Amino acid sequence: MTSGYLFFSGGACALLLLAATKVSVNHRRLAAGRWLILVLIGVICYLLLPTLPPLVGLMGLLIHLPVILVPAAFWLFTHLLCREEEPFPRWGWMPIGLSIAFSVAASHSPIPLGNSAEEVFFNLSQFTRLGLIGLGMLTLLGQFHSDLVEERRRLRAILLIAVGTYMLIVISAESLFAYRPVPNGVPTLHALLASLLSLAACLWLLALSPSALGDSLPQPATDIPEEEAPPPAPVPTLDEQQQMQLAKLQKHMESGGYRHTGLTIRELAEQLDTREHLLRTLINRHLGYRNFNEYLNQFRIDEASARLADPEQAHLPVLTIALDIGYRSLSPFNAAFKRRHNQTPTEYRRDKLPA
Repeated sequence: MTSGYLFFSGGACALLLLAATKVSVNHRRLAAGRWLILVLIGVICYLLLPTLPPLVGLMGLLIHLPVILVPAAFWLFTHLLCREEEPFPRWGWMPIGLSIAFSVAASHSPIPLGNSAEEVFFNLSQFTRLGLIGLGMLTLLGQFHSDLVEERRRLRAILLIAVGTYMLIVISAESLFAYRPVPNGVPTLHALLASLLSLAACLWLLALSPSALGDSLPQPATDIPEEEAPPPAPVPTLDEQQQMQLAKLQKHMESGGYRHTGLTIRELAEQLDTREHLLRTLINRHLGYRNFNEYLNQFRIDEASARLADPEQAHLPVLTIALDIGYRSLSPFNAAFKRRHNQTPTEYRRDKLPA
């Protein structure tokens, strides 16, 4: 291994270890924080592997396991970051399990498989790992414009552009050079890229925006006795212009502005003749919503609940009500309704309007 690789990979590992320590100290109790720590540890192990002697058996599997888990941990982290109101899909564990199984079979199978079988499992593992990273990047991209937390929007963009792209390049390069000589300078270039990304991450986490990760990660609900609970954060004081904008927003929404199908925060800002970033700040910091769709769902589910409990509207199909209040289809309406009432709309109507 060249001295250039050792120098840059060593620097990257030191910076990543510093970032992992920072995340561990502040966010280890959060599921998203633990998955992020696993991603960082996996990248450290990946950079260290070329500097170590060949490892086989259990020791080889242990040092490779964090690396194998990086794509899955990346997807799980992005889901918790961006889909805090939704549980991780059950079907997602299938590609995760296949990715782990294929990776173990390719390099650490306890039973000799032969070169051809190992090559097949290697290609399958690369395909599933690319798929997991792609799913993580799609998660970051989904509902990006609906996110009202400005720090989290920046974090989404950083993860999507820098980290996601880096992992895609690395796995693609692994596949390309798996059975052919690696050109001189490629490992050093990789280590240099990793060190630059690590430096940028540490500067951002420790200096430029030390509270960004904490503001971005969803906080778990805790059952703290009222007398022990910390006082709520003070609501930011609004100036006269912001008060007028808030009153205008509330009047518009109470008059049914939320019923527009596919309403985005950009369209709402145009309807209110205000700037989009000002509206984001108002809804997030003053009204306390982290996602624009969550804000819309408050009004939509309130109306749906009243209409489902109204005997005069008992003849209306649930789908008709869902379309009337702004949903494109029944599935997102059912999901939002169940998060509020722990019942489907049909079950709610049955309880409110017994036969």
